[in-house]
Amino acid sequence: MNIFDTALKMVAPNQLDRRTVLKGVTLGAGAVVLQPFLQRLEAQARGEAPPPKIVFVIEGNGMYSHHIRPNTLGRAGYRNSETDRLVDASLNGHELPDPIAPLAPYKDRTTILLGISGKNLEPNHGAGFGTLGCYNAGRSANGGSNEARFQTVDHALAARLPGIIPVVGLGVYGNPGVVFANTVSASDRRRPLPMICQPEVAFRTLFGSVAEGNAAQSFNARNRLLDWCRTDIRRVRSELPAMDREMLDVYLSTFEQMRSREDRIAALREPLRTHRPATDRFSSAVQTDRFEAHCALATSALASGLTNVVVLDASCGPHNYKTWRELGVTLDGHSIGHMAGQSGQEQHSMPIRRYHAARVADLARRFQAIREGNGTMLDNTLIIYMSDAAEDHHGQGLQWPMVLVGNLGGRLRTNGRFLQFPTYNTNGHRTLSNLYLSLLHAVGDRRERFGDSDAGLRDINIAGPLTEILA
Repeated sequence: MNIFDTALKMVAPNQLDRRTVLKGVTLGAGAVVLQPFLQRLEAQARGEAPPPKIVFVIEGNGMYSHHIRPNTLGRAGYRNSETDRLVDASLNGHELPDPIAPLAPYKDRTTILLGISGKNLEPNHGAGFGTLGCYNAGRSANGGSNEARFQTVDHALAARLPGIIPVVGLGVYGNPGVVFANTVSASDRRRPLPMICQPEVAFRTLFGSVAEGNAAQSFNARNRLLDWCRTDIRRVRSELPAMDREMLDVYLSTFEQMRSREDRIAALREPLRTHRPATDRFSSAVQTDRFEAHCALATSALASGLTNVVVLDASCGPHNYKTWRELGVTLDGHSIGHMAGQSGQEQHSMPIRRYHAARVADLARRFQAIREGNGTMLDNTLIIYMSDAAEDHHGQGLQWPMVLVGNLGGRLRTNGRFLQFPTYNTNGHRTLSNLYLSLLHAVGDRRERFGDSDAGLRDINIAGPLTEILA
């Protein structure tokens, strides 16, 4: 008899508190997947604050400042920040520009950040590992290497926000046949984190990677998690308090999508034998489907306690140019990038930017639907939307525009703000390294330096974090 059964005999159901119920939940095969989730629920029942979570959403080809700066907050320079002073304004009363309009429901949780630089990273065509590492990854303008020289900030953050998997890396590659890609994340020198580019592989990897021994063998043999532990999951759900059942339902929605696909295929096996179509986003060859599936996987990985840090890399490394035909765009990213200053560039780049912004909004919506502590998972999360090429396809790194959604559990002052730092090599100018130091300080890592210093700013004080965003 387990603790839960004993408690039922001693106390009436309406007298059972949340901690007692959670301690009494027992697991069979489902322990592999559900144990981290239940441990997190138990911690919250004890009154512990939910852990902060960070998601990097990285787009290729540059983020044009006029795509993210409200028109009512002055003119946005195409490449330069064009200001000699700090601009710190509220977004209240200012409409977000059309390319990031999907983020409007979260405007009061958003900071638009302009003016910080990363010139020494040489982001022309994409800085690769330098994007999160703040160093020149050694790539020449004509191609060449993308070397993981040091640990990137996502892994540095994960050291302070430990999960079963330190960092989950999900990639959106133009070729649906590519399974892994080494792009922007590294745990150490020459130790890149492979971005998993196929959602179905990511599903099996994420939720099978915590199994050991016979459990791992069973998982790999059955290849479908719900077939393996669905009875245990149903029982656990019935034992949870009502408020936690809702969280479990959100967490397991990804698994249910996978299972429902199998049910549909079984019912139509003969008609589909010759030309079996993809019936969901997890195995789709369409890159928009794969991107959206990765958003669902990222949510489940964070909600379950498998990880607290996710990198969603839609750039997938220097020179991985895509054609977003699903969005009605007929030119590849490289061609669009070479249209700088031409009227046609907006026609092709705007749908892509808006789609990426919609994915960020989708993540925020998913996080907001999950109750956590005294609020939601979005309350404890920061989403960083940026490009690996800084401000342009041929990014110079004179500024690195980005959008921040969320405040990391109140550790950052990023609610409804527009921040633009003084132009490169001007007093008060700040860098990508300063931003990453802010994130590290926010989670308790008080280091004074991150990445390489920019020798071009030797006469400017660029030490320390961005105090403007630290709570």
